[in-house]
This record gives sequence, structure tokens and C-alpha cells, in this order.
Amino acid sequence: MWIRKSSPGRRRGRRTPKGRAWPFPGRSEGTHRIQGFRRGLWLVAALVPPGLFAGCVNQQKEVAHYERILHAHPATTAAARRVPRECSLADAMRLANDNNEQLAISGEDYLQALIARNRAFASFLPTIGLGVQDFQQQEFNTTGLPPDFSQFFQTHYFNLPLQTQLNVNAWRDAAAIQAAGTTVRQRRALLRDMQSNLLLEVARTYYGVLSDERSVKVLRATLGVQKANVASMKRKEKAGIVVRLSVLQSRADESATRVLLTHARNSVQKGRAVLAFLIGAPNLGGARLVNRFDPPAHVPALRQLDHISLRQRQDLRAADDAVATSRNEVSAAVAEYFPSVSIDLNTFLSKQSFPGDSWWNSLFSVNIPIFEGGMIYDDIRTAYSRLRQAMLARQRLAQRILEQVRIARDNWISSVQLVRNLLTEMRAARAAFQQARHSFQAGLATSLDVITAQDRALAAQLAYEKARYNERINILTLMRMTGRLTYPAIAQLAAAGGAHVVADK
Repeated sequence: MWIRKSSPGRRRGRRTPKGRAWPFPGRSEGTHRIQGFRRGLWLVAALVPPGLFAGCVNQQKEVAHYERILHAHPATTAAARRVPRECSLADAMRLANDNNEQLAISGEDYLQALIARNRAFASFLPTIGLGVQDFQQQEFNTTGLPPDFSQFFQTHYFNLPLQTQLNVNAWRDAAAIQAAGTTVRQRRALLRDMQSNLLLEVARTYYGVLSDERSVKVLRATLGVQKANVASMKRKEKAGIVVRLSVLQSRADESATRVLLTHARNSVQKGRAVLAFLIGAPNLGGARLVNRFDPPAHVPALRQLDHISLRQRQDLRAADDAVATSRNEVSAAVAEYFPSVSIDLNTFLSKQSFPGDSWWNSLFSVNIPIFEGGMIYDDIRTAYSRLRQAMLARQRLAQRILEQVRIARDNWISSVQLVRNLLTEMRAARAAFQQARHSFQAGLATSLDVITAQDRALAAQLAYEKARYNERINILTLMRMTGRLTYPAIAQLAAAGGAHVVADK
């Protein structure tokens, strides 16, 4: 027999079997179910992080993690990527640092390392599960059964179970977190190393374009000299002073100059296209490259440069971090011998099922890897092998850095001496050209002597200009090899007007 129970002033509750009282006096079954459901909703709202919802990741904040390291301010519009009319080396480096996609890709690798470190820390956090249990069945007749026996039969109940699980190996997980931290430092060092490589590539392309443009200018003047030489040879041939062979030779020299001029113009176009690609601009347009870079003549001692390079080279720092990461991986592999701990805790936010006085249970277990010793031993061997690889790679890199510094310093010293020698040659060639002109005016030289002297003066000037550009590339290469070619250093030196190793007046 089924009856309905209700309290005065309250809503009528669900039917309860005869002889069994509702376990929550003063509250109906429906009210208890609603309160339990509300309690579960509040728990879900508190436990679900906002980052799980789509579109809640702040993209600008994510990108800012590596933009702060690069000191980058990427352009968001095409107008912001426009190259100034007078583009100096500092301007080109700034645009490349802000807009180069390859540098941004390396920055995303650094960001992913940060995310992996946070994920490694999350291994110490428990897993919480919330469920809903609703049971219903047809009513049944309890006639003939003892009065107290009907409480074991329920036609409907509603539960909100809450489950918590935690599985942790403190030694292994702690080593994994340390390895993730060193990986973050490694990615940051590799990002800065790529920045230095990019700045050096921009500088080489920049001065390559300047050298080709200067070659075009000199070759145009040389072509004019060659044309005058051909005309002079034709006149002398008509006068019977020279033979036909001299005329043909002068025409061959003119044609060779035209070929060189064509190659130089093509090199200028390709170089400007490559430079635009590196700085992230559609094209250079009518921008004029302005050389405002004046390297010093002082050459630091080799021992000092070696000390600076071993302390500031970012790829060497990345190699040190790789060694530290491998050591942490060895510790994590050894820690697999230690037991892991599992904790399971189950409770209810709302419970209507029988028995009503049992609300929670827990399980504490220790997992000992008795039969996994062979696999763990192989993991340790592999970790030690990777550690030896990292140490050998670091040792080889340090030796290569010292070699690169020595070669870069020797190249810079040679280029400085070459510039001085070519400057002397250029001044002598100009003086010879002036002397030939005066001699021609005095009737002591021919027009061919003047043309030949002018050609030599132009060739000496071109060689001097190329040597100057090569000297600047060598000093920037030396900065790169010592780890000092960074965007903050370039910006600071450009603002200061010139100091220390390199400057952009």
C-alpha cells in the first residue's frame, strides 16, 4: 500500500513505501533533489577553468611571451610594414625583427615549451569527476512482506556522485618539471640565437645591395669611358695611327663592361627582393639604402673575444640547457624505480539511494614496479646515452665557436688592412687621372692615356667601396660569433651614435 506524506505549509512530496519514513525530515524529496542538483552545478562552475571554452585564449597575451624577448613590435597593417624612404641598416634590422615569420615560428616553439612546463606541473593535481545517477522502476506490491523489509526496495532515487583521483610519483614528476624548465631556457636561447642569425643575414643582404648599386654606378661611368675609347680608336684608325685590331679590342672591352653592368643591375633587383622578404615588406619600392654604419678600427684581443663568446653565445647556452635537460631525464628515469601513489576518493553531493548513511569511501594504493625493472633499466641506459650526446655536442660547439671567433677576427683584420691599401690605391689612381688630364692639356699625353687613367681610377674606387662594405660585414660577423649581435645592442648603439664594437651613426 502506498501513501503520500506532506508537511503543513509545504509542497506535497513523492510517495514513500508504507513503514518507511523520508530520511530528510522537513524537506520533500523533490526539494532535496533540486538542492543537490544546484550544488553540483556550483561545483562544475568552480572547477571548469575558463580556458576550456573555445575562444577564451588571449592570443595577444600568448604572442607577447616571445615578443618581449625579441623586443619586437609586429606590424598589423600593410602601411605599418612600409619601408622608409631612407632605409638605414638599423631600420632594416628593426623591420626584420618585427615582421620575420621564421623568427615568429621559433617564438612559438618557446611558447609551446612554456605550455609543456605548465602541463608537467599539472601532474601533481588530482582529477575530479562529477556524475549524475537517476534510477526508476515500476511500483511493486509489498503486501505480505515484513514492515521493515520495504525500506530495502526503492522505485526511484537520484544521486550526484563526486570522484577524485590522484596518481603521482613525486621523484619522477619533480624531475620532469625540472627538465621542462630547462627546456624553456633552451628554447629561449635558441630564439635569441636565431635572432642574431637573422640580423646578420639582413646585414649581408643590405650591404650586398649597396655594393651592387655602387657597382652599377661605377660601371655606368666605366661604360662611358669605354664608349669614348671606341670613338677615339675609330678616329685613330681613320688617321692610320692604329690598326683594326685595336678598334676591335676596344669594342670587346665595351661589350664586357655592358655585360658586367647587366649582371650588376640584376643583382640589385634580386638583392632588394631578398631584403624585402627578410624584413617582411611587400617590396622596397623607391626606398634608398643609406650607409650610416661606421665600424671602429680598434681590434680586441683574441683572448678577450674568446671569453665574451663563451659567455654570451646563445647557442652555447642552449647546449648547456640541453645537457641540464638530459641530466633531469636521467633522474626521471631512475625515479621510475620508486613506487607511485594512487588516491581515490568518492563521495556524493546528493544521495537518495540505500544506505543513506554511507556518503564517502576512499582507496589508497602504492604501485611498486616489481616486474618492470628491465624496461626501467633500458630507459636509464637511453637517458645516459642522450646525456653523453648532449655533452659531446656542447663540447664540439664550444670548439667550433672558438674557431669561428678566430676566423672572424682574422677576416676583420684583413679587411681593415685591405681598405687602407685600396684607399691608397684609389688616391694614387685619382692623382694619376688628374695628371693625365693636365698632361693632355699640355700636349704631353694622348686622349687614350686620359681614358686609361680614368678607367683605372673608377676600378680602384669600385674595389675600395666593395672593401668598405665587406669590412662592415666582417665586423658584424665578429659580433655574431661573439654573441653580441642582438637587436637591443644594435638599437642602443644606434641611439648612442656609435660606441664599443659597432655603431650606426
